[in-house]
Amino acid sequence: MYEGLVVDSGLNSLLFSDPYAKTCFTAALAFRFENAIYIDLDLAFTSYLKSGLLVPAFCSGGLKVYTPSLGMFVSMLQDVLDSMADSSIVILDSINSFYNMYYNYKMVDAQKSSSRVLGRLNHLLSCCLMFLVSNGAKLGVPVLATSMLRYRKDGGWIQSPASRRLLQKKSAVLIGVDRRGDDLVLVMHRHPAIAANTSIVCHNGAKAIQV
Repeated sequence: MYEGLVVDSGLNSLLFSDPYAKTCFTAALAFRFENAIYIDLDLAFTSYLKSGLLVPAFCSGGLKVYTPSLGMFVSMLQDVLDSMADSSIVILDSINSFYNMYYNYKMVDAQKSSSRVLGRLNHLLSCCLMFLVSNGAKLGVPVLATSMLRYRKDGGWIQSPASRRLLQKKSAVLIGVDRRGDDLVLVMHRHPAIAANTSIVCHNGAKAIQV
């Protein structure tokens, strides 16, 4: 079921407010796809994996995890692009951590306003996603990016403006994920083969992490 939720013809985006639910979903994808590439910017997946708390119900094997630091992202991206021919999915987790990694408050002064810095980061992220998605489309490899819904407004979760505009414009598939007990609940906001706002329940999907 998980495999049919993502496409290789454009960017797949996962929106979340519960980091636990997000990690359960991305772990399920990573374990089900053969030779998955996982770019772990927020390090949650890596932490669960190294601690032995991730318990895959099914594992195709060949998982390759990247944990790039500031100044290493672009060189890491080249290695990912070179490795995609032998992979079946690329997961970028998460866009929020990309901004946190690159946004340096010392860069913001009288000459360089906050909006200009964010604009440059948006352009850099957009280019990185374009390279990944373009290469994935040629190779038949889906690319999934995750983004956290940042804050509450009028009883609901609102995505940070920069990532919202980027994902709304770039995404062929837009999925929301949450958990209900031991289940994961997915809302298909956008998908070429699934009606908008369709809810899908992944039974026991929230048991991927043994806590």
